[in-house]
Amino acid sequence: MMSPELSWLSATAILFFVYILGEVVAGNRQYSPKELLGPRDNLPAYGPAMGRAKRATANMVEAMCMFVPLVLVAVISERTNQWTALGCAVFFFARLAFAPLYWFGVPVLRTLTFFAGVAGLIMIFLQILPFSGV
Repeated sequence: MMSPELSWLSATAILFFVYILGEVVAGNRQYSPKELLGPRDNLPAYGPAMGRAKRATANMVEAMCMFVPLVLVAVISERTNQWTALGCAVFFFARLAFAPLYWFGVPVLRTLTFFAGVAGLIMIFLQILPFSGV
């Protein structure tokens, strides 16, 4: 049976794909099929929607670079508990909210959801520290 943490990691991987799809949709709206089917060497500058989609995806890449190893260390070292599961859930739902808030340019809520995701990472991190008592 899969642990809750690995289930959240799997769900977050699917969510990561949604971020990439958001970038694809923005690209299809901005560029012509001829531009997208070519080598893309001289594409016009990104418009606001494409720029936000690109930045949201880049931000998710950075977040996944922290989330994935934290979850794997917690699971492999058998230091999972209700806090690591909750941290994974918080991270997932924060990142779920973050994407559309970033895509549509919602400033304050986007930042709050970013920090909610960071809080989820911290919840996991605190449980895998050597002195955490787990």
